Amino acid sequence: MKPIPTVLALIFLSVLLVLANQYRLGSALPTAVYAVSAVGLILWNALREKKKRADLVARLNALFDGGEADLTAENEESALARRVVLARKSQAVREEKLRDGYEHLSSLVSDIAHQSKTPLASVRMTAETLDNPEGEVIRAQTDRLTFLFDALVRLSRCECGLIDGNLNPRENAVEELVCRSVSDALPAAEKRGIDFSADLEDGLTAVFDLHWTAEALFNLCDNAVKYAPERSVVTVTARDLGTSVRIDVSDLGPGVPESERNEIWKRFHRGTYAGDLPGVGFGLTLTRAIVTAQGGRTLCGGPPDGGAVFSIFLPKSRFPTKSRTVREVKDSVTVRKD
Repeated sequence: MKPIPTVLALIFLSVLLVLANQYRLGSALPTAVYAVSAVGLILWNALREKKKRADLVARLNALFDGGEADLTAENEESALARRVVLARKSQAVREEKLRDGYEHLSSLVSDIAHQSKTPLASVRMTAETLDNPEGEVIRAQTDRLTFLFDALVRLSRCECGLIDGNLNPRENAVEELVCRSVSDALPAAEKRGIDFSADLEDGLTAVFDLHWTAEALFNLCDNAVKYAPERSVVTVTARDLGTSVRIDVSDLGPGVPESERNEIWKRFHRGTYAGDLPGVGFGLTLTRAIVTAQGGRTLCGGPPDGGAVFSIFLPKSRFPTKSRTVREVKDSVTVRKD
């Protein structure tokens, strides 16, 4: 409550009390009038100030949301509004410059990686003609350089915010998503004698970008292939949760300790059981970035007796129709692979 309206209210009440005493209205009536009037005026003043504060907050919220305001009036509110508008414009300019710099950096990294593929491929082809240990070392190091360049490109896309700008979520079939991701992971799985098993519901759809989400799910499948024992099975399941679709990728590997299940999604984090396995600790970070940018979420879990279960939750567009058998889905994956 501001001091000036309060003083005016007290002066007004004092005048009322003097008039009441002057016309001999009794001692009880002036006191009652004074008390009732004082309470009424104080409440009215408090409500008035509360409404002014609410209006000010609403106008400031509108400004932060991009709305317009009267910046010409000479009062405290207009001065504050002008400061907010200037701060918002300065922030927008800084963000635009930062975004342009990130996009330029990402483009530069992509160009370097692309230009490096040809000489690296030539070096590897030359190394394959060498039937000696040195040739094997050259091939291994060339493959590692190729892998690191690919990881660098993916990292630059994620760090520069290019994923959000390139996502186009729409209704897609979950079966096609699983087929794409599993097909890409099959070559590495076949080298270790690992089979894929799928259990999906027919007609199950969700809202997601097929290209980027296939990349996210592939990272989970590729991760499972790395950690699963040789000649074991990696299982992919998809279930309708009402408002979303849950896709699980399960393996029979050592699992993820409960203390690391939140840390595992962080950039460059390598789990306890990573050892000498290939990777830079970025695949799961990219997966979470892609899924969360589409309104989904990720989860890491697993049974107490070992094994890991990595899950992604995607917004669902409609209910599924009927269930399919594991054999039917496995056949569809095999056909897609060929």
